[in-house]
Amino acid sequence: MADLGSYAYVQRVYNDNMRLAAYKLPKELADGTQTPIDDGLIKLTLVIENQRVTKVTIVTTNPRATEYMQVFEGFEFGFNAVSTWIQNYEESTSTHGPSKGIVKGMLADYNTTADNVLTVSLTRVSGEPAE
Repeated sequence: MADLGSYAYVQRVYNDNMRLAAYKLPKELADGTQTPIDDGLIKLTLVIENQRVTKVTIVTTNPRATEYMQVFEGFEFGFNAVSTWIQNYEESTSTHGPSKGIVKGMLADYNTTADNVLTVSLTRVSGEPAE
C-alpha cells in the first residue's frame, strides 16, 4: 500500500514547518489510528501501519483559523507539495461540499459541512515519499 512516508519522516518534516508548539507531533506514535491533537478546534488523526503513515486527517470547526492553516501547511510545506490544494480548500469551504486535488502523487480530499466543519485527508495515490 502506498504511504506518505515513515512516521519519523512525516513527524520531522511536519514539525520543521510547524511554529505552534501545541500542534507539533510527538517524537513517536504507535501503529494504529492515532489522534495526537484533539483540542476542540483541531482534531489530527494519523493512520500508521508498520510505522508507515498511510493517512493523515485534519478536522477543524473553524476552517479560517490560523491554527488550521498552520497544521495543514505543516504537511503541505513539509511534503514540498505547495501547489493547487488552496483551490480545493477554497472550493470546499465556499460551497460547503467536497473537493479533491492531487499534488506530487498525494490526494487531498476536502469536505466542508453546512455547519462549516472542514475535514481534509491526505493519502498517497501514486509515486513514493521523498524520504
